[in-house]
Amino acid sequence: MKKENKFNDLFIKNGMDVPFFLIMLGLMTVGLVMLLSSSYIYAFYNSGSGDSLYYFKRQVVFAVGGIAVMLFYSRFNYKYLKHFSNLGLVGALGILAITVLQGGGDGINRWFGIGSFSFQPSEIAKFTLILFLAYGLDKDHDKIVSAKPSKAGWAQKITELTNGSIKITQGTTTMFFYGIIIAVTAGSVLLGSHLSGAILIMLIGVTMLWIGECRARWFAIGGILAVIVLIYVCFNYDDLPLKEYMIDRIRAWRIKDYSPDESRWQINHSLFALGSGGFLGAGIGNSKQKYLYIPESHTDFIFSIVGEELGFVGCVFILLGFVVLIARGIYIGMRAKDRFGALLAFGMTAQLALQVMFNVAVVTDTVPNTGISLPFFSYGGSALLITLIEMGTILSVSRQADLPKVYFMRNLKRNKNKVV
Repeated sequence: MKKENKFNDLFIKNGMDVPFFLIMLGLMTVGLVMLLSSSYIYAFYNSGSGDSLYYFKRQVVFAVGGIAVMLFYSRFNYKYLKHFSNLGLVGALGILAITVLQGGGDGINRWFGIGSFSFQPSEIAKFTLILFLAYGLDKDHDKIVSAKPSKAGWAQKITELTNGSIKITQGTTTMFFYGIIIAVTAGSVLLGSHLSGAILIMLIGVTMLWIGECRARWFAIGGILAVIVLIYVCFNYDDLPLKEYMIDRIRAWRIKDYSPDESRWQINHSLFALGSGGFLGAGIGNSKQKYLYIPESHTDFIFSIVGEELGFVGCVFILLGFVVLIARGIYIGMRAKDRFGALLAFGMTAQLALQVMFNVAVVTDTVPNTGISLPFFSYGGSALLITLIEMGTILSVSRQADLPKVYFMRNLKRNKNKVV
């Protein structure tokens, strides 16, 4: 009996949130269709095998395998993830360090290879950082909201030097500790020349700190400083110690004049695709810009092909799908059984929302090209797998959350009994 109870505690039998699952599955299905449409020309010329379905078939394999892992993961009791939070982040930072030390011929060290398989460690870093922060912010919640003087030596030293005019609270020192962890993780990604990944990790971390009830004044101060830094970077990028490709992207975003050179080639043709799609689009498969005008149109700029083939209406429906999925994820977090589950659901939903916002902003030339993929749409097996694991985590939270559950088979059986 004890073994059975332990097994039942490890794997939850309660029903998952079916609306969240179906919306996610619908988005991924549309994403696979658009990946097929956007990739077959590029695959024919660049896959090395002349197979037009090369990228599509690989993505389908990861999608099917990822759904299986997600469903398994959704039954795993998320509370046990606490035991892997610290080790997981240390492991992710270790992989990031190895990736940076491996180096790359072009100075860009974003990929970690094992044989013929490679992945971006930043994807794992996002997941493990959310897990680490969810556990830590739950465990140290009393310290975070505490206004008591901090017992840390450096905090007491500041109080002594200012004759008591500045008092550092426990909440502030605890927030600084997690802020340092976030900065270290983002910095490790930045060392691999993945600026967009580092920015995304910082934003995920700040969002988690906000949800974890850190004091609002620090967010106001941080927000003002961030705006000042961004303005400075936008107007002084030539004088900053940035890599050449980063400077080129900022310059291409600042200088809107049309030019046929490489700096604005991709974004110009992205805008051509979106504009030519009109209200209803040219139809699936009828994009012209995917004929090698948009470099690697099946990855970061796949949404421009969506706009060209499905038009404004198609883009709106897809974005509404993401909005509903994100709203449902927030709802699951609000109904979570405990703070740890809520933080997990909020953090992973925030990552999804930030990636969608940044990707759409890039293809519409609202922000500089950041190289952030569109979840469920952009090609990338490891990224899709990690995303599905995160969706499985949210579904795991939903199994114990205080919200209505839908059991299709049970409802069918009940209805059948009523008819009989």
